[in-house]
Amino acid sequence: MKGKAIVLLTTILAVLGVLAIALHAHSSPSEVVAIEIRNSTGARILVKALYPDGFREIRPLSIEGETVYLDVSGLRRAWGEVVERRSYGGEPFIVLTVVRGGKVAVHGISLGENARSSKITIVPSYRRLSQVNASLGQSGGTSRTSGSDDVYEILENSEERTIPAVVAEVLNFDRNSWGQVTWGYLQNARVGFGVYVFLNGELMKVGTIYLYSPRGGSVSHAAFGRGESVYVWMNFIYRYERWSVHVNGGNFYEEYVFVKGFEPASLSWGHERPPNVMPAPVSSWKLAGRYTSDTITYPYHQFSLNELPSDYFSIDASGFVSALSSEGAIPGVWPGNFSIDVKYKSGNMSAFTFTLDLYGERGSCHPVFEGLSKAQGKDQGVPLVAFRIGG
Repeated sequence: MKGKAIVLLTTILAVLGVLAIALHAHSSPSEVVAIEIRNSTGARILVKALYPDGFREIRPLSIEGETVYLDVSGLRRAWGEVVERRSYGGEPFIVLTVVRGGKVAVHGISLGENARSSKITIVPSYRRLSQVNASLGQSGGTSRTSGSDDVYEILENSEERTIPAVVAEVLNFDRNSWGQVTWGYLQNARVGFGVYVFLNGELMKVGTIYLYSPRGGSVSHAAFGRGESVYVWMNFIYRYERWSVHVNGGNFYEEYVFVKGFEPASLSWGHERPPNVMPAPVSSWKLAGRYTSDTITYPYHQFSLNELPSDYFSIDASGFVSALSSEGAIPGVWPGNFSIDVKYKSGNMSAFTFTLDLYGERGSCHPVFEGLSKAQGKDQGVPLVAFRIGG
């Protein structure tokens, strides 16, 4: 009787194991994304996917006409699993390099949930390749993708650093003014970070990767006194990659810089910026207004992040690039004052919160300035969460 019970138990466990495998297979179906690349007939197409550990070359399932088909189920699963081991996760992000007739276009695509059910269409913005080792030749016939003998790319070098950077600051040069700031991150809210490529001696933003953290974080009541400044900073994980792209016997280089993670739990503040904290990338100041204080008990000026005239601000990246350059990890010369766009708002949802309250002596007047960062490829500066009082 005991032997029969053991056999029955073994059979039940085997059946449960089969059911578990079947359920796992059913719950993890392939996710095929279709991307139409217009004006790409005869082009050579290379695809990189951003995994939690960095970019990897991936091979399309197929290419039909100007449409590339990619299975990104493993990519999405990798980002879902990393949350259990690290303090951040992200949405799948891919980069397409399209080479045609001695010209190249690099285009990044963030694959949100809606990518499962709709075709994505892009129109490449081609630039002539000026720095090429040997001739790329003329593309012709049908399009070819990475994985072919004459179309491939190699990761030659990568560097990664966790560096604190200022996300908000108030520079107070006014002896008759004081105040307080708050800063917070909404748990699991998506934050978009710009992804940049240095190609042909030009720095370009190719797309935006959306990251999130299951951990919240906040700085509350960071008060500063008369003539006293205040800084708020947080850890970001910066990454650099150098890729050698090989097409038709020729090759050129793509160098990427991006943020692959952030740590809201590291939020800190102080009246001075520590030397290891990268500054806010302020390139200019504009007058927000001149305000008169009617009473010392009520703010003469208040500001919240929702009042920023943009859905993104910037954090510094030039410190990261400069450190790598000084160590010889980055060949060539990168542009100075390099900053990364941070998209903090999606629709009516804000991932970060910030408030500023400024007080002053009764009857005193206070000029308040707002900081701007130099934007890559834009005529107008990017708004910052940076303020200057007087000075």
